[in-house]
Amino acid sequence: MRVVIVGAGGLVLAHALRRRADVVVLDRDASAADTGGYRIALTPEAVSVIERHVPGSLVDRIRAVSDGPDTFSQFTIANSRLRPIVIAPEPAGQDRMLCQRRALRQILAEGLRDELRFSSTVVAAESSATQAVVSLADGSRIAGDLVVAADGARSPTLRSLAPPTSSDTGLIGIAGSTPLADTSAFPFYLERGPALALDRRGVGMFLSLTSRNLPAVPAELSSAVGPPSLVWGLIARRDAVADPFTAPGPMLAGLAAELLGAWHPWMGEVVAKSDPARTAAFSFRSADPRAPRFPWPVSRITAIGDAVHAMPPTGGRAGSTAIRSAGALADALTDAASIPAAVTRYQSQVDEWAVPAIVESLGPVRVIRALRHPLLQLAAGPALALAGAAGSAAHRSRR
Repeated sequence: MRVVIVGAGGLVLAHALRRRADVVVLDRDASAADTGGYRIALTPEAVSVIERHVPGSLVDRIRAVSDGPDTFSQFTIANSRLRPIVIAPEPAGQDRMLCQRRALRQILAEGLRDELRFSSTVVAAESSATQAVVSLADGSRIAGDLVVAADGARSPTLRSLAPPTSSDTGLIGIAGSTPLADTSAFPFYLERGPALALDRRGVGMFLSLTSRNLPAVPAELSSAVGPPSLVWGLIARRDAVADPFTAPGPMLAGLAAELLGAWHPWMGEVVAKSDPARTAAFSFRSADPRAPRFPWPVSRITAIGDAVHAMPPTGGRAGSTAIRSAGALADALTDAASIPAAVTRYQSQVDEWAVPAIVESLGPVRVIRALRHPLLQLAAGPALALAGAAGSAAHRSRR
């Protein structure tokens, strides 16, 4: 069996299949390190898939560069003055990892040197009863028994099968990473987990501490992991900010700061000191949880991750959901009598974990979009202030 995986989002799947199939992974980037992104929250289900399918030596390296479950023991909702409104504890005793995306990708690529082909841009795919074929930008074609699209929300691999399975939510994000050495304080609740702060106009800010207490990061991964930092991610309606997608890092921080004038002054300080090389803008896309994940007949082309169950980062579930789908597809290919039977089984299961993750991720999106209405903004201001005062007036400073 030959499986062609399009996109480095399929690296866990490649590990799961490499002992039972001829696996080829095609990715448009020049190397494993040539990627952006921030920290990926790996849920217990995703960690279980990694433990089952990735060599133990690589799992140990992932743990060495990941924040552990004690750094995500709660999730906080706060107001723009950074006073907590709701502090929701996470279930205790869960095996979680929070890993920088670039470091995770580099580690997963280590055991796949023969299977990985970087600088390979897939532009289309087609299938017949007996095989599937991908076409590359250089004019070459690669055939396999199965093609798996793991190349993102606008997957070129799936373009010939169906329209995109996700759409623009109307929100954009500007995200950055500020070294903790450059900021004098942070809200006390971040010590125990990430937070989402929200103002009455519908501007949100995701906050999370990262890489604070890692005992021994391998030297070759230090750049990918980065220094102990505060990761921030501003969320706003597209009409609330000038087009950020052509702006360089320092200008992006300025665009974000413009929306934070009425926030706690610390927030503007953090944004201003963000590392320009780790500051980026992106749009929020999401699949419709009510629509089918695979709106095409079962064939020798299937997909995992954002290609079929895209979700905004507001739930922190996209990476883990993709890994869970990879595990399920690997299991189906191992147990089923034929590839079409395996694909049928896998695709019938995906909604079980993908739909709840999409719905959860869309919760904050709906709130932010609703706050475009002036009357709701008027009501939300006093409500957020009152909730913050009731939740806690504490805002401790920590080095």
